[in-house]
Amino acid sequence: MPRHIRNILIAVTLVILALVAGINGYIHHQVKTNIDNGLDAIQPLMQVRYSSLSTSLITGEIQLDNVRIQSAVLPDAVRLGNITIETPGFFYMLNASSNINKGVMPKHFGFRIDDFYFDLNSENAKLLDRMVERLQPLYARGRTLCGGKAIFGPADYRNMGYKVFHTQLRMAYRYDSAKKALTLGFDTNIKRAGQLSATAVIKNLGSMETANMMQEGMPKLASASLSYKDQGYTQQMVKYCSELGNMKKQLFIDTEINQPDDYFFRLWGFAPGTGLRDAYKDFLIKSDSIVLNINPADDFNPMMAGHMSQEELFNKLNVSLLVNDVAVEDLNLKLPPAEFTEQFERELNNRLDIKAIINNEPAKPVEPAQPAEPKKAKPAFHKISLVMAPYHIDDYVRVTTTDGHLRKGQLIRIDQAYLYVQRKVAGGKFTVSIRKDKVKTIEAYYSK
Repeated sequence: MPRHIRNILIAVTLVILALVAGINGYIHHQVKTNIDNGLDAIQPLMQVRYSSLSTSLITGEIQLDNVRIQSAVLPDAVRLGNITIETPGFFYMLNASSNINKGVMPKHFGFRIDDFYFDLNSENAKLLDRMVERLQPLYARGRTLCGGKAIFGPADYRNMGYKVFHTQLRMAYRYDSAKKALTLGFDTNIKRAGQLSATAVIKNLGSMETANMMQEGMPKLASASLSYKDQGYTQQMVKYCSELGNMKKQLFIDTEINQPDDYFFRLWGFAPGTGLRDAYKDFLIKSDSIVLNINPADDFNPMMAGHMSQEELFNKLNVSLLVNDVAVEDLNLKLPPAEFTEQFERELNNRLDIKAIINNEPAKPVEPAQPAEPKKAKPAFHKISLVMAPYHIDDYVRVTTTDGHLRKGQLIRIDQAYLYVQRKVAGGKFTVSIRKDKVKTIEAYYSK
């Protein structure tokens, strides 16, 4: 190769490398500035610190190493580990702020936490134990199993054999412009405990521009799934509760699945029917997997869900449930009464007093609920006497006369001899006068 051509190629390569380095440096500076400004904005609530920040032009990822959070409500700093922000790539990072300000969202975005360790012997863990101690009487009311416990805190997990919870977590979405569909995903894994994954697909989403998202019509849920893979936690829980109750595992399981509806209302938000209780028993015996799938029918209207029976709703949603790879045929369940939910939420809000928990103060007594105002009956025609007619001026009335005629309209006036009833006609309004001595019955339209 001639020397002058080789020199030109070297020069071009150096220029390209310098350009790439310059662009990467510019993007790195822009990203770091935006993130630092964002973290400064939340300083009154919490302090977020990180050791280093890196960006990749190839993958479009932004990584924060050794992220730590310190808040006034937490005795210790929380170490989140490494956080990775997944972006669509180079061009997005170059124009991210401008696009978001214009309402143009990225077609792909993700957030990942790696190596989050929660120390079950830390001061933060002790704070959580105090919170659980306050909530336990609410969730475990009347419970004798598992030493009277329905929810667990760090102290319970330590007794199960855990020292730390080592967690990975990822949340992301991806938009398919050809299918006009948005896929949402969530995954978390706690080592030696369990793995949870959730996915949802939203269809009829016009674009990722906020002004045009609904150009294809109302977005609809195309499908949703939730799966849990047990990695040892459930069997640890069964062993722990059995030992606390001084009973064999099988006896604990049999008693657990027969707990009253109120217990499941508090813990799950619903009470399982026979089929779900049997599936729960199978899972406690052999803790493997749970998979829930929802595939709504094309004609499913969410606005009508409240008017459907449970069976109709589940059929329209095409709900399927697998427990340990076995289909659960009977999905019948019972929702708590409104009075139960209202009282439970009032007690929960009272016990979740963060200031009192931090200061280790007892929970305040719950004030009695105010009696609800009696609901008025729907308006209807009620028979009234002629003496009561003056109290129904401006009400709609039906007057039957002694000669069998029916007069309908708005009662607008009464004098010594006549009732005056006004009704609408094609040309406007027409008033009929009815002699009091010719009135057989009067009905007025009102709410009692």
